[in-house]
Amino acid sequence: MATNVKLPDMGEGIDDVTINRWLVEEGDTIAEGAMLVEVATDKVDTEVPSPAGGTVLKLNFGPGELVGVDAVIAVIGEAGESVDDAGDGGAAEAPVAESTPEPAAPAAEPSAPAAQTDAEDVKATPVARRVAAEEGVDLDAVNGSGPGGQIRKSDVLEYVAQQKGEPSAAPAAAGLPGDYADVPSAGVRRAAADYDVDLRAVAAGRPLSVLTRYDVMAYVAEKQGKDYLPTQPAFPAQAVEAKPAATQAPSAAKPAAEASAPRSAAPAQPKAAAPEAPVGDADEFVPHTRMRTLIARNTAQSAFGAPHVTTMWDVNMSAVLAHRKAVKNDFAKAGVNLTITAYFFQAMIAGIRAVPAANASWREDGLVIHKQIHIGMAVALTPDKYGVGGLIVPVIRNASDLNLMGIARQVNDLAQRARNNQLSADELQGGTITLTNYGTGGSRFQTPIIVQPQVGILGVGAIEKRPIVVSQGHPLEANSGDYLTFAPMTTLGFSYDHRVLDGASADAFCAAVKDALERWA
Repeated sequence: MATNVKLPDMGEGIDDVTINRWLVEEGDTIAEGAMLVEVATDKVDTEVPSPAGGTVLKLNFGPGELVGVDAVIAVIGEAGESVDDAGDGGAAEAPVAESTPEPAAPAAEPSAPAAQTDAEDVKATPVARRVAAEEGVDLDAVNGSGPGGQIRKSDVLEYVAQQKGEPSAAPAAAGLPGDYADVPSAGVRRAAADYDVDLRAVAAGRPLSVLTRYDVMAYVAEKQGKDYLPTQPAFPAQAVEAKPAATQAPSAAKPAAEASAPRSAAPAQPKAAAPEAPVGDADEFVPHTRMRTLIARNTAQSAFGAPHVTTMWDVNMSAVLAHRKAVKNDFAKAGVNLTITAYFFQAMIAGIRAVPAANASWREDGLVIHKQIHIGMAVALTPDKYGVGGLIVPVIRNASDLNLMGIARQVNDLAQRARNNQLSADELQGGTITLTNYGTGGSRFQTPIIVQPQVGILGVGAIEKRPIVVSQGHPLEANSGDYLTFAPMTTLGFSYDHRVLDGASADAFCAAVKDALERWA
């Protein structure tokens, strides 16, 4: 009997994924456990193994398509086994269609469902069906380029362009390699599906990959003739997650709830877009990768949504370096590379015990103090030929339950798998505070941006020899016994959310971190 392939558990809070690329084609033979498809969430790209061995009978979605986590993405069985073409592929998108809210102005709704009804027996993606309905295209006349002849959106646009005698309307990004594909984020695709919006119209000539969910909402409000634009929440995802479980609405109903929210007396207006830089004859235009777009969106939301303050502390690392020298070989015999980073993790635990509010999350109605310490570790990915890299933040869970060797082992494992794109979505979620060690690149000091909804991030600068004064008397007044020496020093930069921590509490956290490092036994 054929096996319907579904996605494994992608992690808490993930409702859908984007198909990056199939690693097999229809008709191929695949072994159980072999990698079948690469998918992307808002946090990580990951490969999905096949749950069964056999012949790939059907691939229900094409690259770039948004897929619900409960969807049947493929069918695997015996060669020649019959598969119903009208089965799971189309049904996978049904929840989105069912949850589409009714626009406040009925006139704004497209009126072409008849074309879709006539073409139900044609193998096409839901987006392709919608575009065909809008353009009045008979899907029977369109050649599909997707798996098994499936008709995709680009096929419909190509057909429309041919009928009008115009140049190809297929997205130019279709020919771009790998990460440079012009694919909007999952949240933007979901909003477009909920409001039945054509993202090309929203983009107005811009790359689809730079669109945000707010762009979609603003476009919807404008088209419905509203005298307002929906207020952009500082952190939409976290705001929803912060609600008590009993009051949360289904994820598909979020846009409806947001659209019907009461308007304030002074409605928020979108910020004027910055002027786009011209592309000269000698310039090269490189579209944003999906990861770079996510980094841009998340850091901008954090920087402008939470009042950041950064406090700087100099730390003498002599005790840590002496301890590392003494035990490094013992760790190596156990297969663990003892890096300096592991010491900072343990020092942060001491800081959190001194100031529990540093391990918290901000909510409009209160503060969530986390009892478990899950520390995120910022890992820089290899930059491309232009020097543009990426950043990923895996999480060491229950860090306070681990000793130095346990933390060092986790640091080694997560850093290596992060750079090899082998992390699962679960390993990138649930952090309660973050450590970023920019000193490995030689930087002495930076001002890190908080990973929302956390309230603090500790940055570590390069360790270098600096001259310091050793006082034999009063710490500030001159004394004949004072002398100058050189010590391995680093500068910590702790950025904190001033809505939660004040200067005194942030400094108390840093003082505990400093004390743990300088008094390491």
